[in-house]
Amino acid sequence: MPCFRFSRMRTIALARNFATMVLFVSCAAVKREPLASTDKNQLSKDVRVADCEGQPFTLSGEHRAMLKPRTGRMAPDDRWADLAEKIPGGFAGVLYVDSKPTLMLTHPELAAQAKQMLAADPPFRGFNIMGAQVIKARWDFAQLVDWYNYFIQQTSVWQTPGIVSGDKDERRNRIRFGIQTEAGRQELVRKLVALQIPCDLVLIGIEGPVHVL
Repeated sequence: MPCFRFSRMRTIALARNFATMVLFVSCAAVKREPLASTDKNQLSKDVRVADCEGQPFTLSGEHRAMLKPRTGRMAPDDRWADLAEKIPGGFAGVLYVDSKPTLMLTHPELAAQAKQMLAADPPFRGFNIMGAQVIKARWDFAQLVDWYNYFIQQTSVWQTPGIVSGDKDERRNRIRFGIQTEAGRQELVRKLVALQIPCDLVLIGIEGPVHVL
């Protein structure tokens, strides 16, 4: 049975003068079957769905009304989505890039205000918000969460043969799915395009099957 990353936790741990970000996946023990070496280079490349140019847009109010309320159990994703709706700058997450603390914002020109508010938030006390470099994001985290939750409700998407993972990838600032075969990827592309998704929101990569241990 596929192991989907529907629940996860990121923990920022401080040890003297350095911090590390640890990602815990809800599937506690999994084993991924590797792709054949002859196919890895060709199939591991992600495909961009709706490979077009256009402004990012939020899930419509009609579709948002169909979503279940955020409970906070999806940690820290729900919290990050709430922050994106409250603070200036279009918060899109924090992470380390080349060991440097990094703040993702859709409006970097508002970084000073965003940093001030985030620095006062207890969950970020172990992260150097004020000293973080700022990278421009395309999507704020509320947009990523809402679109991802909308996709979760589309039964046909999750019934695509060979689908093994789905995630909000803060480093790449996109929603990403993993699927086992090229045929399955093309089917998933067709299904997502039929949902009239915005340009440059979703990536789909080829992955080996996941087995729960």
